[in-house]
Amino acid sequence: MPTRPVSRYFNYGLTFRWTQGDREIAVKRGYVLEGSPFIEVTRPRHFTLVDRPSEDPANDRASWVTAIPANPADWDKPGALAKAAETWATANPRTADLNDRTDRRTDGQLRR
Repeated sequence: MPTRPVSRYFNYGLTFRWTQGDREIAVKRGYVLEGSPFIEVTRPRHFTLVDRPSEDPANDRASWVTAIPANPADWDKPGALAKAAETWATANPRTADLNDRTDRRTDGQLRR
């Protein structure tokens, strides 16, 4: 397991994971963790996190959908990860489910 801090952004049916110092953001299907402790700041009630403790974030490239290039100097800038994820998702609607949003509820979710 990495000893460097990891940030995750969950949206569009994907997990965007950025480890401090990395030059890329890993994109994985589902809302996943890899068995490491984390602090949850906020989470809507309409999605579930899945723990995959057998996956090692330092060696799990085979499970990535893609990697988004990133500037390591931006890692701790507020909103940098979310902005990169939003930009990528908007440009890749075949991979990112633009209707599966964790940051707001769609009309379909409100009718349930």
